[in-house]
Amino acid sequence: MEPRLELTTAAAADRAADADMLTVSGLEFSYGRLQVLFDMNLAVRQGEALALLGTNGAGKSTLLRVICGLERPGRGRVVFDGSDITGIPAERLPSRGLVLVSGGRTVFPDMTVVENLDIQSLTVRKRGEWLKQRRAYALDVFPGLRERLSQRAGSLSGGEQQQLALAKALVLDPKLLCIDELSLGLSPLVVQVLLAAVRRIHEAGVTVVLVEQSLNIAAEICERAIFMEKGTTRFEGSTAELLERDDIARAVFLGGD
Repeated sequence: MEPRLELTTAAAADRAADADMLTVSGLEFSYGRLQVLFDMNLAVRQGEALALLGTNGAGKSTLLRVICGLERPGRGRVVFDGSDITGIPAERLPSRGLVLVSGGRTVFPDMTVVENLDIQSLTVRKRGEWLKQRRAYALDVFPGLRERLSQRAGSLSGGEQQQLALAKALVLDPKLLCIDELSLGLSPLVVQVLLAAVRRIHEAGVTVVLVEQSLNIAAEICERAIFMEKGTTRFEGSTAELLERDDIARAVFLGGD
């Protein structure tokens, strides 16, 4: 199968139909006796960008980990692209198009940039011309990495390592890209570079779920948001509406801005 390369605006719009790319129903999860998720429900439409917002401990990252197969739920279902993937191990999901960029720096520090990119193909069992095309697309989105292909990933700056983490995800040819804490520990200037890249990826037709603590950052990409508190949904609606909710947005996210 040919890799999905960047789509035209019209093609991306056609792909962003009303069908749900991801649905989560009645999801619950516990770490031992500590329950973290309580009857979580959400739907992500094909082609949309959804923000998962909330303070530390709200369960945002845990929800992504369960969706992407890194944790097994105690109850509930996860349906991706029409198939029930509940409990399927994480290593089997990228070949279906479900890709996670975990929080923090997720590169192999002792490998070069190009080795980091190429090793991704093992996950989806693709090589040759497919890998060449996907690598070229990833480097087109992150051109600064072209000059550092032979450089050890651990010697890159924090922002460059996050670019590499996203580039590695692009090599996997995602249908749904889940990004955990894109802006964590990075300067505002670097965050803007990453946001521009994610916006381009989304406009090319990739569905995006973005976990963030900052509503300001999430609103630059996502038109719809779910605000989580204590493992459940407190608000679901447009990011524009959330910005107007003094009880949530201004108290939690915008107080220092």
